[in-house]
Amino acid sequence: MTGVPADWTAWRERLAARIEGVTPGSLLADDALRRKAALVLMDDLAAMHVGASHAEVIALAQSFASPIAPGESMTALGSRGPRDKVAAVNAAAAGWDELDEGYRPATCHGGLYTVPAVIAEAEATGRTLEEVLAAVVVGYEVVTAFARAFPAPRPLVLHPHATLSPIGAAAAVTWLRTGSAARVMQAVDVAATLSMSGPFSHAVSGALVRNAWAGAGAVLGFLASDLASAGLGGEPTGPVDVFAAGYGQAADDSELAGPHGSWAILDGYHKVYAACQYAHSALEAALELAQGPLEGRSVDEIAEVVVLTHPLAYSLDNRQPTTTLAGKFSLPHVVAAVLVTGRTDPATFGEELLDDPAVASLRQRVRLAPFEPLPAAPHDRPARLTVTLTDESATSLEAQVLSAVGGPDRPLEEDQVLDKITQLTSAAPRLASVAHRVVATRELDGEPWSVVLAEAWQR
Repeated sequence: MTGVPADWTAWRERLAARIEGVTPGSLLADDALRRKAALVLMDDLAAMHVGASHAEVIALAQSFASPIAPGESMTALGSRGPRDKVAAVNAAAAGWDELDEGYRPATCHGGLYTVPAVIAEAEATGRTLEEVLAAVVVGYEVVTAFARAFPAPRPLVLHPHATLSPIGAAAAVTWLRTGSAARVMQAVDVAATLSMSGPFSHAVSGALVRNAWAGAGAVLGFLASDLASAGLGGEPTGPVDVFAAGYGQAADDSELAGPHGSWAILDGYHKVYAACQYAHSALEAALELAQGPLEGRSVDEIAEVVVLTHPLAYSLDNRQPTTTLAGKFSLPHVVAAVLVTGRTDPATFGEELLDDPAVASLRQRVRLAPFEPLPAAPHDRPARLTVTLTDESATSLEAQVLSAVGGPDRPLEEDQVLDKITQLTSAAPRLASVAHRVVATRELDGEPWSVVLAEAWQR
């Protein structure tokens, strides 16, 4: 095809060389890398546990369960089914509450696109915990490389859960099956053509199909791996055709020309707020005001809230969210909920406050505007809140957060992520115990993943 970037072939070769000859032992000899991979794995398992409590996820799992066959792999609900369908359920659960791990250098959730597929494949094929960790690192490396190579425009038009998830799942599953860089790249060429054009606007409007895109990507990742193995291959330029020519996401020439740095998973972030990450700086600023100058005051005294925000959040302006997904992707709702309650725990962004009269009223008084000039990374997702009161002098209160907790300059420490896992999984306390052992020790590395998983999800 015409329009292929000059460095495309060399970039692909460098990416393949990055994972060529990698083994679980050689990769995980780096203790920092192993601990980070373990943290991503267990953080996403905790998110699956929380998401599995929702009625829609339960219904999805039930629809995939077979009354005849016991199934190859286990969902977060304890049911069993075919590995690809199990991965779909677990991916939907992991991303449901916006508590899964993410990746800041590009719009990509590397863990969500790899972990559900890897753990389903590993359980079905008798792989070890060590092999699971290595596959997550490799899959994460590949999918984030594509996310950086084809940066999405701002504000977002397509959702990365749809566009990128097949690539992450295909790369991770194929590497777990073959250990071959060449086979991984062949599967990725196929997976790119199976990419989905899920509109980002569906997240803002609250269409719950958005929560299924990562799961669909897991299914497509398995399919891409099978297709490539059977000889139904794609073209090395396929990702350019899809992302640049099809989606209009121009290739980043500097990314294609540059060398790979450290393993991408080391740049992953962990979230404590159950809302879209693009809203985190704004909700932190709202909390500062709610627990400071607004403490003890009625929100009826607020005339207006102006939120200066970054381009990724410009579209998060739904003032009448009707689903929890819409609420998590609504800056007016997130800010109003925090100002009304003075809280940021997961329940603050759940269903209970969607119809709260005080929150609903305050949402209408929240206005978004650009934060200008926009600072450079890591402060490229800032927020400044200005609250104007109804008193005679129109008192103005302001709070600014340049980078929310979890960002590159304010990362959650390992103990903080483990504490988060403990808090989220109180109904399954063995999961937190297993998480501590998996992250802090290597004593389970040689154990079958099925054994580790069964203990983690034991009620």
